[in-house]
Amino acid sequence: MNLDELAGPLTKYARAQGSRCDQGDQASKMQKLQYDTRFKDADGLFDWYATYEELSDAFELFCPPSTVRDQGLLVVGCGNSSLSSDLYSAGYGDITNIDVSSPAIEKMQQQFAALPMRWLVMDATSMTFKSDSFGVSVDKGTLDAMMSSHADDLAGALCREVWRVLQPGGIFILVSHSGKRMPLLRSALSSFPVPAASDGSDVPVPAWRCLELRRCRLSPQATLINVLRSKLPPAGKLVDAFRDPELLQQASAEAKAALKRMAFIDAFRLFKARKRAQAGLQDDVEADEDPQERSLC
Repeated sequence: MNLDELAGPLTKYARAQGSRCDQGDQASKMQKLQYDTRFKDADGLFDWYATYEELSDAFELFCPPSTVRDQGLLVVGCGNSSLSSDLYSAGYGDITNIDVSSPAIEKMQQQFAALPMRWLVMDATSMTFKSDSFGVSVDKGTLDAMMSSHADDLAGALCREVWRVLQPGGIFILVSHSGKRMPLLRSALSSFPVPAASDGSDVPVPAWRCLELRRCRLSPQATLINVLRSKLPPAGKLVDAFRDPELLQQASAEAKAALKRMAFIDAFRLFKARKRAQAGLQDDVEADEDPQERSLC
């Protein structure tokens, strides 16, 4: 792990975190203002949790480029992540990126102007897309950001909107740290309107089908941040850790060791997941035809 390569983006990240306000009861407009300020001040790219390198196995297993084709791929809350450009480099096409922050979208449009993908300023809790518009949707941190600001109603709205714009049998790849993600995903659909069947027959209730829950490797950036946080006193700020060279070197060594362990565990987990997927392939085919079902991984 090269601290010189991470120093720039991580220091800016730490400063942004140090200036965060307590959003507790603040509305989504305040959350949007915070994001706008953060992205105006941010240079370059920054990935929450993981990059495509850490997530590529899940994409290749559940929705490889050859199966997505022209179905459309939606990246929710794209921010200033490299994920979309990495997906394009991996062979995915027809990519649409949305974020509530106009500064983030403007910067990404400029940086990736040469790539044939769409960048739209849009609220993920109230999308303007038609229903059944995408074969795959990806969220990496947006749901967690809403839940961490005590905005469960916004998080539920996001889940319902992702369901609505996904095609029947579509896949939602959700990267989340929250232990409440599965209950929230299920409860969000309980209020989803179900149209009555024209012939009077029962209509299937909307439901996510969980393909797999896995602990993926974190990116080097995210791993180092987590290690640094674990070493701070209760009232310590992350930005202070970057002023302590000795602490940085110690955290870097621990993060490097953690990444090696996670790489081994991830490889073993992927092997078992592929075996399960191959064994259950025939059983899954009919389930994909349920018009009221989308898949989650």
